[in-house]
Amino acid sequence: MASNPNYIKKQIAVDTVSWTAVIAPADCMGVSIKNSAFVDLRIRTDSGDATTQDTIPAGSVETISAPRHAGGVQDGGAGTRFYTGDTLAYLQAASGTGPALVTFVR
Repeated sequence: MASNPNYIKKQIAVDTVSWTAVIAPADCMGVSIKNSAFVDLRIRTDSGDATTQDTIPAGSVETISAPRHAGGVQDGGAGTRFYTGDTLAYLQAASGTGPALVTFVR
């Protein structure tokens, strides 16, 4: 039996060759990427653009939190920041292989 659909965890296999996409499995407001590997992970928002690259050190967590705004705000913005199927980032291991543990919160 699955847990609450507002809280989803996924393990993503990463290697040194490919840029592995992190794809939202559901509409969500927050995402965290835990580097479960013993090596650094590279993260990019555009797999083909090195200027978007950052590093998630071994054992560290990258968090994206985008809270909902107040109901009275009239900016036409959606409450959800990331939609099902959106590619949020790309990951690559600095060496070897390892999993990244991604948590999605609606």
